[in-house]
Amino acid sequence: MERKRPLLNIKLLSYAFGSLLLLESVCMLIPLSVAIGYGETHVIDWVDSIVITAGTGLLFALPFRKHHGDWGKREGYLIVASIWVWFSVFSGIAFLLCGAANNFTDAFFESMSGFTTTGASVMRDVESLPHSVNIWRCFTQWLGGMGIIVLSLVLGFGGMFIYVAEATGPVKTKMSPRVRQTACMLWGHYIVVSAVTFIFFFMGGMDSFDNFCHVFTTVSTGGFSTKNNSLAFWNSDFIHWAAIGCMFISSINFSVSLFFKPGKFHQALRDEEFRYMSIIVIVLATICSVTNLIQNPSPTIGETIRKSTFMSLSCITGTGHSIDNFMNWTPALWILLLVAMCVGGSSGSTTGGIKIVRIVLVVKNSYLEFKRLLHPRAIIPLKLNNKVISADTTNGVVAFILLFTSIAIFATIILMFIGIRPADAIGVSISGIANIGLGFGSYDTGNFYDLPIVAKWIFSFLMLLGRLELFTVLFLFTPAFWKR
Repeated sequence: MERKRPLLNIKLLSYAFGSLLLLESVCMLIPLSVAIGYGETHVIDWVDSIVITAGTGLLFALPFRKHHGDWGKREGYLIVASIWVWFSVFSGIAFLLCGAANNFTDAFFESMSGFTTTGASVMRDVESLPHSVNIWRCFTQWLGGMGIIVLSLVLGFGGMFIYVAEATGPVKTKMSPRVRQTACMLWGHYIVVSAVTFIFFFMGGMDSFDNFCHVFTTVSTGGFSTKNNSLAFWNSDFIHWAAIGCMFISSINFSVSLFFKPGKFHQALRDEEFRYMSIIVIVLATICSVTNLIQNPSPTIGETIRKSTFMSLSCITGTGHSIDNFMNWTPALWILLLVAMCVGGSSGSTTGGIKIVRIVLVVKNSYLEFKRLLHPRAIIPLKLNNKVISADTTNGVVAFILLFTSIAIFATIILMFIGIRPADAIGVSISGIANIGLGFGSYDTGNFYDLPIVAKWIFSFLMLLGRLELFTVLFLFTPAFWKR
């Protein structure tokens, strides 16, 4: 008699969990090396963090290293959703041991903000933090930008089920028939973009340590900085424009940005999402620039355009870097930028938000409904890039947007119930679910140290929801997931 497959393969989950923790412990060698290089007193703290993380990983992985079975959908969704939490837990332990955080809530919040590339911080003075802590904060964003699971695929661990659970967008792009080869291509391109950004920041006069940190957080559209004033610390047009270029490249689907080379750029232009993304960025930056020039004509035109373009891109890409306080702009622009935060960048990129492609599909489908009313017997398919989009995909897009909006509204109401002002509550909920470190009102600087403890845990959950695009996390809370 054929044995039924268990609801969850516990051996596989244990092996996967342990293996990924071992990967995190290996990554912690970077801050350990920096601590040794700068002669910090926190060397032993990083050693302890590595031992705790690796020891836990070995405890879960070793017993099942030979017999752990195959992946299924449930295992894929569960390991993806849970590993982001556990990575943040063990990273938080490191922050506590190093004295960078006063309590576990702040340590976990900072770690979750890093891995989800949100960029919201609870560190009051990042410039006073040890170099090892700052490099780890920034490196967590670089890891989370392309994805922890995608990196594990490069190393030969996992399969299509976990790739689908972590990849962003309504359609999961595969650049190769083999998911591991796709992961290798994604990470290879990610590293190349990082290297080019490093060169440009170096040419702008940024020292090596700050350069590495800001490459990690700009390419990942994360937003952490080693300076309290973010990139405004460097009064350099060159660095600011280099960051603008990097944020734009990182906001594009990586399978499309691969064509950003001589003789192939026309292939990138064929992608509808890329064209709409480019138009939206240009229009948003133009509106902000013109409005700011009219409202405050005292700065030079070049400075106004630079700051307006930078902040527009920082908002729509969810990067969170800052060279100006947009709360000093006219309130009409606040609303515009808030909408931009919700929209986000392209699918298959490091950005947060709803994603351009979903907005395009909903708008197109709405327009087609008018045609269908006029011609009820006609079959009028929804297309993107000349490919027919299935009804299931369309339904999923509509469900995602409704769920995104509902969660943001519900979170705002809950935050107001615990005593947060309406404007601040809106900013916190949008910052969390759209994975952008910038806030509104009292939290316009992106520092959320003064948030109540309960609000920080809500914010952390919103960050996880936003990074894994809602369904991957919420699926675990449905009865269907726990039934055959």
